[in-house]
Amino acid sequence: MSGLTLLPAVDVADGRASQVVEGPTDAWAAAMRWVREGAGWIHLVDLDRAFGRGDNAVLLEDLVRRLPVPVQLSGGIADLPTLDWALGTGAARVVLAAAALADREMVSRAVADHGDRVVVAVDVRDGRVVSRGTDLDLGPVGELLRDHPVSGPAVRHLLVADASRDGTRTGSDLDLFAQVADLVQARVIASGGVSSLTDLQALARLHPRVGEVVLGSALYHSAFTLEQALEVCR
Repeated sequence: MSGLTLLPAVDVADGRASQVVEGPTDAWAAAMRWVREGAGWIHLVDLDRAFGRGDNAVLLEDLVRRLPVPVQLSGGIADLPTLDWALGTGAARVVLAAAALADREMVSRAVADHGDRVVVAVDVRDGRVVSRGTDLDLGPVGELLRDHPVSGPAVRHLLVADASRDGTRTGSDLDLFAQVADLVQARVIASGGVSSLTDLQALARLHPRVGEVVLGSALYHSAFTLEQALEVCR
């Protein structure tokens, strides 16, 4: 079994950590909980920007600056000006939203200019690449990736988000993550559906290029502790 890097997620909406089930919904408190429990990364998401209803830019800038671990910043970053802002926060990595896949030239330029600080998102629902928060449908995932620049060696990290299972705790779609890993040269970050430590063990064995996992609902609903997850993924 290869090791997996775990990225606990903190989704921010209207200035609060939206996934918290019990306890304070302060985004700083939510993030620091995972840091205290051993997180080496935080996956920080601006849900309001992602769904086109404003943003939490000032709060996210503050969190990135103060957190003692590297941050992967995500949520509605779909053009070069927004990407420049996100990189300017000091985030270790910035996720270019799946909507950006429609502009191949922009994706290529972003990766050429910023290297492995840029993670490209591929949101998948029912086998098709979509952009959550929009009506964009880019077609079957296999067809898109076979000739898209995102599959080439310049892209170092690809965030594959299973939009049909995100937040559901119904189990990881191992076939999806393996399919994408076979088609690309990037390190795949799996997101969506994780429900148990068994899911994490299966992801760790799945494919040499599946190396990271975003954890959200399962942690917040206490399906397992972060300490337990870290232990099985070492």
